[in-house]
This record gives sequence, C-alpha cells and structure tokens, in this order.
Amino acid sequence: MLNVLFVVIIGFITIAIFDAIGAILSRKLNFNYALLTIGSISIYATIAVYTAIYGGILIGIISSFLMGLFDATVGLKISEKFKANIPDKSITFKIDFKTVFAVSIFATVIGTIAILLIL
Repeated sequence: MLNVLFVVIIGFITIAIFDAIGAILSRKLNFNYALLTIGSISIYATIAVYTAIYGGILIGIISSFLMGLFDATVGLKISEKFKANIPDKSITFKIDFKTVFAVSIFATVIGTIAILLIL
C-alpha cells in the first residue's frame, strides 16, 4: 500500500510541475495552453497503470480519478497563478463542481483504458 501512496504523491507532484512549466511556456512562447492536454492524459494513464500494478485494478482507477481531481483544482490554480495562455476568453480559471467532476471522470476513463490496454 505504501507503493501506491508513493506513486499517487509522485503523480500529484508531476501534475503540479507540468502545469507550472506548461503555463509559463504557453505564455512565453505564445501557444494555446490547451494543447498540453496530451501531457495530462499521459500522466493520468501512467499513474493509473502503476498504481494498478501495485494495488490492483480498482486502486488504479481510483488513483486516476484522484489525478483528475487534483488537476482540476490545484492544477487549475497553478495555471492561473503562472498566467497560462488561453486565447479563448470564455474559458475562466473558476473552479466549479461541473468542471472538477468532468475532469475527474475524464481522467478515470483514461486511466481505465490504459489499465485495460496494458495489464
């Protein structure tokens, strides 16, 4: 169980660093921050697979949900703090239930697919 917790913490740290660096680069290099979604997808999938290896499929799926939850809350605040380049002005950095739920479910689906493909 300690391995699972370690992997989840590594996932949170990775998301935080990825969001910070991505936000800075998107602003400095003038590209749409949303293009970095593929990186988030990779993190969700990787953490899900590794936690599934150590704790079982259900733990892997739960961990991918937690990655999405973290990304939609803390990650969003990090992106806002570092002024991510989001050209679509209708998109805000407001954290609301609908966004958090959608991102968490999206991460869960990605994690589940990754687990089923790899394990």
